[in-house]
Amino acid sequence: MNQEPKSNPVYQEQLAAILDNAVDAIITISKKGTIVAANRGTENMFGYTNPELIGNNINMLMPAPYHENHDKYLAQYLESGVRKIIGIGREVIGRRKDGSGFLIHLAVSEIQLHNERLFTGIIRDMSDVKAVEKKLVQNERLAAIGQMMAGLAHESRNALQKSHACLSNLAFDVREQPESLELVHKVQHALDHLNSLLDEVRDYAAPIVIKKSQVNLESLISETWQQISIAHAESAKQADISFKLEVADDFPESVKIDRTRLGQVIWNLLENARTACDLEHGEIKVDLKWSQKTNEVFQLVISDNGAGIPKSDSHRVFEPFFTTKTKGTGLGLAISKRIVEAHRGTLTLINDEHAGANFVCKIPMNP
Repeated sequence: MNQEPKSNPVYQEQLAAILDNAVDAIITISKKGTIVAANRGTENMFGYTNPELIGNNINMLMPAPYHENHDKYLAQYLESGVRKIIGIGREVIGRRKDGSGFLIHLAVSEIQLHNERLFTGIIRDMSDVKAVEKKLVQNERLAAIGQMMAGLAHESRNALQKSHACLSNLAFDVREQPESLELVHKVQHALDHLNSLLDEVRDYAAPIVIKKSQVNLESLISETWQQISIAHAESAKQADISFKLEVADDFPESVKIDRTRLGQVIWNLLENARTACDLEHGEIKVDLKWSQKTNEVFQLVISDNGAGIPKSDSHRVFEPFFTTKTKGTGLGLAISKRIVEAHRGTLTLINDEHAGANFVCKIPMNP
């Protein structure tokens, strides 16, 4: 006669292995709330060892007010039979050993074993799921905003072009009236600034299309800095900034990239570095390296000796519409990151609050 499955040692071993290797936490408690069994998933999820769990009250895994109310709820259920969680899955907050709280899905079932009333809870960590859901909602909202802003930018540029044409005519009419001409020029500069902001919004909303060609990266960086210097030629701040470009001896003469797009990234990073630089002793350094060991990846590092980015903001610098400046849309770094990722590369920040910021761009040459 075959053994009953539940009394079969092989079956028992398989069941124990399944429980012990389950990703979800599985905990059994007594009617007094004492933990009588916990699988390895519980240890991984909450940070306690099995000896620390067994024999202790289940409320050790709950933050306030669940911690204080659990024993009361369990007693009320045993007396009245009215269920609030038992037999019904729901989302609650769990507490790890380090005191941190996190969202969990809890499903509790009641069992009778050897005339003893026990409760088994299956717990799933919902942190990653909720983070993904939040990201999807954010992406949907950004996509909708992008479509709206792309249309708005297009229509606004038509209006700006007409305004510029009218201002050019007005400038001609008041060419012999210096005060009036200066006011016209101020309006023209304001319209140019607005147009550049609309371009940034349009660039962020539009898909990134990469068109690669062989480019001398050293020349591109030098030319970009020269253009920035010319654009700020009248600024006293520009005159004191030292610019240094260091290129590894074995760096290739050309790399295959989108010159226009990566030029945009270099412009954004150099312009940000220029803005962040020390007023009297500003220093910007650019390093170009490459490595055959890491799948032929070239590395571009742009550093400045500014005050650095506050630690509280450093994790947000690539978020769209986030900026520490008084002017701008906060899209420059977000667009730059998208362009680098379209090259199959990465753009990261290595920040020192007291020694400036270092932006590191890594792009494979043969992705």
